[in-house]
Amino acid sequence: MERVEHRLTTRSFVVGYILALVMCAVNSYLTLSFGIMEEGPAIAALFFFAMFVRSAKKITTSEMVIVATMGSAGGSLGFISNFFAAQAMIAAKTGATPYTIWDMTIFATVTSIIGLISVILLRQILIIKDAELPEDERLPWVGAKAVKGMIDPLLEHSAGSLQPRYLVVFLSVAILYVIFNSSGVGWFPEVGMITLGGLSAYSAGIAFSPFVWGGAYLMGFRTCVGFLVGGIALLIMAPYLPRPAAPHTYVWPGVMFLTTAGLTALAVNWRVIGSAIASLFDVKGGHDDDPIMSKRTMLAFTVGGVLLTTGFMYFNFKLGLTIIVTMMVVGGLLLNLIATRVAAQTYFNPARVMGILLMGINALVGASNVNQSLTGAGFVAGSGAQGGNLTNDMAYGFWYRVKSSWQFWTQTSTVLGCALVAAVAFSLINANFVLSLDAEGGLAAPVAKIWAIMGLLFDPESAINLPPFAVESMWIGGIAGVVWALLESRSKIRRFLPSSIGFGLALILPVFYDFGFFAGGVMMFYVLGRYLKVKEVSLNTLAIACIVGEGIGGILQAGLKIVGLLPNG
Repeated sequence: MERVEHRLTTRSFVVGYILALVMCAVNSYLTLSFGIMEEGPAIAALFFFAMFVRSAKKITTSEMVIVATMGSAGGSLGFISNFFAAQAMIAAKTGATPYTIWDMTIFATVTSIIGLISVILLRQILIIKDAELPEDERLPWVGAKAVKGMIDPLLEHSAGSLQPRYLVVFLSVAILYVIFNSSGVGWFPEVGMITLGGLSAYSAGIAFSPFVWGGAYLMGFRTCVGFLVGGIALLIMAPYLPRPAAPHTYVWPGVMFLTTAGLTALAVNWRVIGSAIASLFDVKGGHDDDPIMSKRTMLAFTVGGVLLTTGFMYFNFKLGLTIIVTMMVVGGLLLNLIATRVAAQTYFNPARVMGILLMGINALVGASNVNQSLTGAGFVAGSGAQGGNLTNDMAYGFWYRVKSSWQFWTQTSTVLGCALVAAVAFSLINANFVLSLDAEGGLAAPVAKIWAIMGLLFDPESAINLPPFAVESMWIGGIAGVVWALLESRSKIRRFLPSSIGFGLALILPVFYDFGFFAGGVMMFYVLGRYLKVKEVSLNTLAIACIVGEGIGGILQAGLKIVGLLPNG
C-alpha cells in the first residue's frame, strides 16, 4: 500500500488529542447510560479520515494509526466513570464524602500511569514474542484486526469515498435528536410505549435512542437477541417485584448473573489465563528492533510512576501500603495481562469481573471499608483503559510498522487532559441525571451498580438492607450465569444461544432499552443490511455516528441545563 509512510505529523497529533478528549467525555456518558461503549480507535480513525480526505496533503497509514491510538486512550478512560458513579452511590448510602473533581482527576491519572508501565511488558510478551511463533499459534487480536479492517478500505478508496458526508449527516441528526428529545427541549419522544395487553405499565416499549442502533450493530445480532430475551424476563418478573413499573431497579439477579457469567467465562478460558501467568516468567527472547524507550528511560518512568501513584494513594486516598502494592502488582500487571490476553483471543473484555476480583482481593488484604475495597474496581478501570487498549493498538501498529514510541508517548500525552475531562464530564452528569442504586428514573449505570453492590457485600459493616427475595434471586441469577456461560463456551451451542452479556445487561436496563437494542439490530442487520443492501462500510459509519452523536448530545444537554437554556429535570 503506497500510503504506509512513517511520519508523525502535527495534524495527526493535534486532531488525535482533541478526539481523545471528546471520546472520553462521550464514553463517560454512554457507559453510565447503557453499560457499554465503543472504546474509540475506529471512531477516531473515521473522523480523522473525514476531516482530511479532501486535503492536498494525503492521509498516511501512520497518521491513521496515531489518531486511532489516541482516540482509544481517551475513549477507554471514559469507562472510569463507572467507578466514580459507584463511589457516589456508596457515599449517598453511607454518608461518606464523595470524590471532588481534583480527587477524580488524580485517581484517573495515577492509575493510567500504572497501566502505561504495564504496556512495556505486555507488548514484549503478547506482541514481540508472539510474532515469532508459527502463524497458527499467534494471538488473533480480534479487536486490532477490526481497526485495521476500518483503516485499509478507507485509504484504498479515499478519492471517491462518501463516508465523510454520511458521517456529518448522521452525526448531526443524532446530536440534534438527543438535544431536542423529551429530556431536552421536548420536541421528540425518547420512547414509544407498547400498550398491548397493558405492557406499558411495566415500562415495555422501544427506545428511539441513536446509541441503541449503533451499539446494536457493533455488538452483533446475537447480543441483540440477548437483550430481547432479558427484556421479556423482566416483564415476566415485573408483577411480582417491589416496583412493577420499573422492574430493572430490582438489580440483584442481574448483578449476580453478570458476575458469575463473567467469572465462568474466565474459568472456561483457564488455559489462556495459565499461559498469561506463565509468560511472566519467560519474558526473555523475541527480537525487538523497535523498542518503546531505552532501558534507562524505562527505569526512570517506572520508578517515577510507582512513587507518584503510591504517594497519591497513600496521602490523598488514605490507603495502606499493602493495598496500594497489591493493586499495582495484581491489578496493574497480573489482571491487566490476563484481561488483555483474553480480549485478544476471545474479544471478551472482562473489565467488570476484574474489578470485582480486585475489590475482593483488597478486602482480603486489609481494606477496612467499602470505599477502600471499591478502589480496586477503579484501579482496574484506570490501568486497564491504558494498558489493555494501548497493547491492542500496538498490535495493529506493529503490523503497519509504525514506531511503538510514537504510539506510546502520544497516548501518554493524553492522560492528564483525559483524566480532567473524565472528572468534569462525570460531575456534569451527576449534577443533571439521577445516579442511584435503587431510585427510579435517571441513568441505568449497570456496571456502576454492580461494583457498588459488590463493594457493599464485601464490607461486613455496611449493613445493607436487601429487599424481599433478593438473596434467593441472586442465587438464581448466579446459577443461571454459570450454566449460561458454560453452554456459551460450546461453539455448537453458542450460535443458537442469546448472548449472556446482552441478557445480563438487559436485566439491569429498562425494558424499553432492551427492546430498543433488538429493534436496532433488526433494522441494521436485516432491513438496511440484508434487504436494502447497504454496504458494510456505510453501516459502520452510521453506527459510529449514532454512538458518538448520542454521547455528544447527552453532554451538550447537561451543559445547556446548567447554563439555563434547557429546563433541569
